[in-house]
Amino acid sequence: MTHKNTTKIEPVSDSSRYVLAIDLGSGALKAALVSDTGVVVSSSDERITTYLLPDGGAEQDAEQWWDAARRVVKQVVAESYVCIDDIVAVSCDSQWSVVVPVNEHGEPLMRAVHWLDSRGGPYNRKISSGFPSIQGYGLLKLIKWIRATGLAPTQSGVDSLGHVLFIKNERPDIFEKTYKFLEPMDYLTARLTGKITATQKTMAPFVIVKNRQWGDTEYSEDLLRLAGIEKSKFPDLIPNNAIVGTLRASVAGELGLNPETKVISGVSDSNASVIGSGAVKDFDPIIYVGTSMYMTCHIPFMKTDLLHMITSLPSPFESRYMLFGEQGAGGKCVEFFLENLIYAEDEFNTGAVPDDVYNRFNAIAAKAPAGSGGVIFLPWLNGSIVPCEDPNVRGGFMNLSLQTNRSHMARAIMEGIAFNNRWTCGPVEKFIGKSIESFRFSGGGALSDLWTQIFSDVLGVPIHQVDDPINTTVRGTALLGFVSLGMLDIEKLPDLVRVKRIFEPEKANKPVYDKLYAQYRQLFKKNKKIFSALNT
Repeated sequence: MTHKNTTKIEPVSDSSRYVLAIDLGSGALKAALVSDTGVVVSSSDERITTYLLPDGGAEQDAEQWWDAARRVVKQVVAESYVCIDDIVAVSCDSQWSVVVPVNEHGEPLMRAVHWLDSRGGPYNRKISSGFPSIQGYGLLKLIKWIRATGLAPTQSGVDSLGHVLFIKNERPDIFEKTYKFLEPMDYLTARLTGKITATQKTMAPFVIVKNRQWGDTEYSEDLLRLAGIEKSKFPDLIPNNAIVGTLRASVAGELGLNPETKVISGVSDSNASVIGSGAVKDFDPIIYVGTSMYMTCHIPFMKTDLLHMITSLPSPFESRYMLFGEQGAGGKCVEFFLENLIYAEDEFNTGAVPDDVYNRFNAIAAKAPAGSGGVIFLPWLNGSIVPCEDPNVRGGFMNLSLQTNRSHMARAIMEGIAFNNRWTCGPVEKFIGKSIESFRFSGGGALSDLWTQIFSDVLGVPIHQVDDPINTTVRGTALLGFVSLGMLDIEKLPDLVRVKRIFEPEKANKPVYDKLYAQYRQLFKKNKKIFSALNT
């Protein structure tokens, strides 16, 4: 199903230039034409299917990505009325920790292993264990990983290295045939240009690339040896923000673009969303809630907090870093509730999911009082990551009663996700050495005034709701493209992103949320053994 959202070109001037941004999220692929003033001129998106498999498997079809990209790009270009000579570049951003094994032509050899996939957990634990042990890691191995990458293989196996090890051990035929393992943004870039490349930034989830110095283009031989994988299985690294090349002639002809159009090296959606939120200054934090959720900001230093799974990774901007605090499922929890409990395809026959389903979800959640009648939602549907990694914990509704209805449950989902961000906020403040006085809020979650107010009340700080938050990533990808081409200065980017409204905490709700948050933390702590017994 294609969802089209087209905007006429006004007040963009005739002298504007444009970047075509392709954003591959977990739930949809979007293409958008963005002007050098930050205006999204035209956009179109198409849903992407995630296949959930036994034993923690999750996959997506990389050919579906490419087919969807071609369809939505053609639509955007045709309906934008922009002269193709004014489209100066194409740039891709995507979800992260998703592995695509490709052949020499950049074609996928199997479905991509998704960031929700935990089947690589046993193999990650095997290569990273040792004596003496710290949180399941062998100390000497851990030191090597942190010194080279600021990261370590996750115990849950949801990182890209875990996915590669899963393929090596359980799909050996695919592993042998694989020419290179790629992240999605690099896969799409390869299909556009015919060149298989990656950067220090895009390869971070593989935890084998040196990234403690901005711009490094080397793999760590020590870490490759620990992982037991040859360097030849990974793409050559090019400089951050490099121009990969131009569009393949056949691709340009199909898409209706000039074959001389430049293709900029890709970025993760978290990198793009920070820029698209206007948060380009150090210590200017955002909360992003799309399918996943994360808290991040630019920082001027390198650091790792393994206890809370927070680190610093190279920023798209030269010699700068970003705090990396991926919390896992965000809007995916809403999607799960709607598609599996409300509009499930079963004998209750509740019908197809309506197009305005998220508006309905927001409206029914607004009927419940702050605190959702004491109902607490645990958002760890696929285990927890930040601020405490545990692959065995799971989600659920706690404290249901005969008075509970769907409005309480809907609002509890919003509050539970806000509680996880409040929990994350403490370690983040310690990490950056500063108190956070406000957040920018973007992603699909920021479309909801109710959810924005809940975040403000739960975190106790003002929340700046970014205008047009659904286009945060494509806007950021395009603006970064202009910066890479030398057509925009970094300092001017915040002026191109508007804040729709600032939400202040409602004091009356503080006692309610303080009480529920305390019990939220206790529910995680006191149920760990139960979850472990159920899910190990």
